[in-house]
Amino acid sequence: MKYADQSVTKGFAAHETISVIGKGEGKAIFHGALFGCSNDNHGFDEDARDGALAGVLGLSRVTISFISQLGSIIKKRFSYCLVIPLPNGEYTSSYLKFGTDMGYRRPSTQATKFINHPNNFYYLSLKDISIDNERMNFPPDTFDITVSGEGGCIIDSGSVLTYFHSDVYWKLHEKFVSYFERFQLAQLSDCPEPIQLCYFLPETFNRFPSMAFYFEDANLRIDGENVFIIDYENHFFLLAVAPHDDLVALIGSQQQRDTRFVYDLNIDLLSFVKENCSDDSA
Repeated sequence: MKYADQSVTKGFAAHETISVIGKGEGKAIFHGALFGCSNDNHGFDEDARDGALAGVLGLSRVTISFISQLGSIIKKRFSYCLVIPLPNGEYTSSYLKFGTDMGYRRPSTQATKFINHPNNFYYLSLKDISIDNERMNFPPDTFDITVSGEGGCIIDSGSVLTYFHSDVYWKLHEKFVSYFERFQLAQLSDCPEPIQLCYFLPETFNRFPSMAFYFEDANLRIDGENVFIIDYENHFFLLAVAPHDDLVALIGSQQQRDTRFVYDLNIDLLSFVKENCSDDSA
């Protein structure tokens, strides 16, 4: 299987019985679900390059994805809340939730419609981007899907980094460089591919700029600590945004942390709200 960020997983597929634990309702059991175990993975994180990654849980609308197979049982709804690692690098757990177990009905919840596309990724209507509360003012059609089906904007929990076409990326890059110039930080020249911007991190520095995505009817604001991959132990940080040749924009998981995302495929709606994902409970 090949994914939107060009990562690839290979392995064994088998039919399994899947049980989804309910709240006070026992279990929802699905017999004959197609499930896989990976033993050859490329393009994921460092730990997965030797094939250590156990697998990838498909959440798209393709017919063999976990979500599509369990569609009626989970009422075509799911949500996740991605945690921020603890200062020692360890992670707490959060839960992938289904059906009516969403837990997000708060006044600050925002929502935007998915755009239908033949490839079954989750496309959103992205209008503009801001850095440190300053709009980039990209032309209105920058992130539109073309007549041939290229371009657009995908939200993807499987990709860590966020990707933009080079024309967009280098404008964002220039804005970030301009922001950090005032702090006289040392820019590093040996960023790991495909990242193009990284800095030495002074011990007392915490002035990371926020970022925001402006969608149709909703704005996703990202705190500065989630815009970057920050290594406090080794004193450097990386911009978790990279360029690629594809016209499509892809919003990765680094910029989704500490936000509850709810996918309702009955009405093609993505809802989201700020949340401390480490407090998530079953």
